[in-house]
Amino acid sequence: MRLARRAILLGTVSILALGQALPAQAAVTIRARCNFFDPARVSVQHGTRVVWRGACATHTVTAYGGNWSKDVTISQGKTTGKTFRQTGVFKFRCRIHSTLSDGVCTGMCGRVRVN
Repeated sequence: MRLARRAILLGTVSILALGQALPAQAAVTIRARCNFFDPARVSVQHGTRVVWRGACATHTVTAYGGNWSKDVTISQGKTTGKTFRQTGVFKFRCRIHSTLSDGVCTGMCGRVRVN
């Protein structure tokens, strides 16, 4: 009986340690389509890398909300990415295909929620 408890305890500790060593989530890809992001909204765990891939025309990935900075131009087939290490909501838009007025984005806009 004692040996069985020890084996269960050791197995549980090993599983917990392994869970801490694995990344929270694989990379998430957002495609910049001709006039929208696909998907426009994603929720990820902190430590996850988000990749924006140009799927049509030229776009920007420009931060406009949250405590972050990004302003990159991507063309079809090109990528840009960011590993989110802090929790929060991080909004982005394409400067070419959106408008921003009083902090409100219309057009090609999106957000990353990091838990």
